[in-house]
Amino acid sequence: MNASGMTMLKRLTVIVATVLALVTQAGPLSAQPLPPNGKPDFSANLIVGGTDPSNPKEAWIGIHVRLGPGWHTYWRSPGDAGAAPEFDWRGSQNVTTVEVEWPAPTRITSAGIDTFGYDKEVVFPVHVRLRDPHTPTHLSLKLALFVCSSICTRSDLNFDATIAPAARFDGPLALINQWRTKVPHANAPDLALSAITLEGKPSSHLRVTVTSATPLNTPDLFVDGDDSVIAGRPQRRAHDGQSTIFMLPLSGTNAAHPVKPLHVTLVDGNRAVEATLNPTPPVALATRKAATPVTPAAHAPLTLWSMLAVALLGGLILNFMPCVFPVLSLKMLSLVGQAARDTRTVRTHFLASAAGVVASFVLLAAALAALKALGAQIGWGIQFQQPIFLVVMAAILVALSANLLDLYDIHLPSNIGGIVGQSAGHNSMAAHFFNGLVMTLLATPCSAPFVGTAIGFALSQGPWQIFEIFAALGLGMASPYLVLAALPQVARLLPRPGRWMLTVRRIAAIAMAGTALWLLTILADIAGLRAALIAGASFGLLLWLLALRRQQFAHTIAGALIAGLAGIAIFMADERSPPAAAHAVDGIAWQALAPQKIQAMVKNGHTVFVDIGAAWCVTCKVNEAKIDSSAAIHRRLAEEVVPMRADWTRPDEQVGAYLRSFHRYGLPFNAVFGPGAPNGIVLPELLTPTAVLDAFDRAAAKTASH
Repeated sequence: MNASGMTMLKRLTVIVATVLALVTQAGPLSAQPLPPNGKPDFSANLIVGGTDPSNPKEAWIGIHVRLGPGWHTYWRSPGDAGAAPEFDWRGSQNVTTVEVEWPAPTRITSAGIDTFGYDKEVVFPVHVRLRDPHTPTHLSLKLALFVCSSICTRSDLNFDATIAPAARFDGPLALINQWRTKVPHANAPDLALSAITLEGKPSSHLRVTVTSATPLNTPDLFVDGDDSVIAGRPQRRAHDGQSTIFMLPLSGTNAAHPVKPLHVTLVDGNRAVEATLNPTPPVALATRKAATPVTPAAHAPLTLWSMLAVALLGGLILNFMPCVFPVLSLKMLSLVGQAARDTRTVRTHFLASAAGVVASFVLLAAALAALKALGAQIGWGIQFQQPIFLVVMAAILVALSANLLDLYDIHLPSNIGGIVGQSAGHNSMAAHFFNGLVMTLLATPCSAPFVGTAIGFALSQGPWQIFEIFAALGLGMASPYLVLAALPQVARLLPRPGRWMLTVRRIAAIAMAGTALWLLTILADIAGLRAALIAGASFGLLLWLLALRRQQFAHTIAGALIAGLAGIAIFMADERSPPAAAHAVDGIAWQALAPQKIQAMVKNGHTVFVDIGAAWCVTCKVNEAKIDSSAAIHRRLAEEVVPMRADWTRPDEQVGAYLRSFHRYGLPFNAVFGPGAPNGIVLPELLTPTAVLDAFDRAAAKTASH
């Protein structure tokens, strides 16, 4: 590379680095209101009870949380909202295992939403097994604690403590033991869950028989273990001597056939017991410790092979979804000029494009597997929730657009030539690989038929299954290129090169600039208007410097004009309020998504339509347009059906958890609930008025039509 080219490359590097730095400082991904003093009203500390004299290899500690008036934190299953505490013991020394115990929760109801947790105070007893009882033990805890009142906050806390050999602290140990008595166990002297059965008529529910030597005072039942099964409030149905029967309505995708054990916890004042319902036939009652979890791996060979076929089909269909609109110009460029090339070159170019597509899916699989291992929220298209991803992809598109406008032409070494700047202007294998990589990363914010099924299966499995399913999705999406590689003579049917290619390059440049602008509007939604303006201005400066270097006055003016229009468009764009808030649109009174409220409405005979979308989901926008353009759907949403909407543009654990309850990890998501479909009718990814209206009719029926 000559001195001029090296200087320009350094300028580009500085500009991109500056944009990334400014955007990351522009604001958080999302903002939550805090109390007037800026802090949630709680305190937490780690207390050490010491080792057990009867077994020096065991020790007890506790996490003591005190909560101010009106504040609460959560049990291992938070209920309809919130999140359970997260304990990270990595960094501890001389420890083999750490087991956190959960005292019995209480039901906390607010605005019709039930959560399970603790108010005022709680101590989580922690059982620690030591590797060497004669060596000091160091405990290191990173605790993520979610506490709520009228708003919810997450606090990340760090604790360190040392347990000396044979240490015993009676005061803290007494407090820990006091809360250990509140932890439900399988057996209690005067209270038992004597029978639990799963029944499906007239709708899915648990029938729980409680035996108590003394009359029940304030009994309550909690169900957890399978995130795809949601239990309603217990209803007392019969009482016979010391036995009482409760019915718990179940909803969710697996309500009729849970795939994981259901843990049932009974709390009655200071008494608490629990049992586990094993979903394997025949349905059996077992103590929690004796329960054998059912894992999808039990039938892995058949399920995995069938899901690989589903993933291949889903990847193929993804080529024809509205999500590919932002990358049509890249697809067009990958085909331009192939008619004049020899068979071998055509084959290698299409294989390189296919390899880029598959590589992008493998990268997504690696990122999702790593996030899942860290316990983070995962889903299809979540990269569009991250400002850094949006800025980087927009920068790449601006660079490609500038190259197509002949604003720069840097000759890089042959081994990396064409990777960014050259990819649109030359036809090297690296260029086609990079096109395939970029077009797939941009074309995967939305789901498609069969894609949701495959991804739902993959993300419930281990890392290897995630890689296998995503590789199959990549092969399915790359299949058109693979077919062209196998039949390179088809390329001769394409138009031969000529002056028309200059027009195609200009059209592609405009399309890429438009896609970059679209990404900046999403950035404005997620990170704020300031971040998008900083990025847009930086890209405008980039174009201006490139045009100035080539001394192309017209291009300089064009670059400045494009940047100015982009900035004005973003600046004048309405600040978009998330659809999760209740609001009216064209006469439709959209309500915020509230799963518990849906159950209550269905019990009262209402039909509910749920719509979850995002600013980056093109298919969601297409579906919204279809809903708005259908007078029949519009009328029923305004008069008969209760419409609920949630937004997943920004990371939102509650929305993510709701999607996971239906084994869905991507968008769009639409479902209809009603007396005839209390568990919901999940609609296809691409809506049609007929499908929506038919779901309304089925859900409104008094008896389910399955």
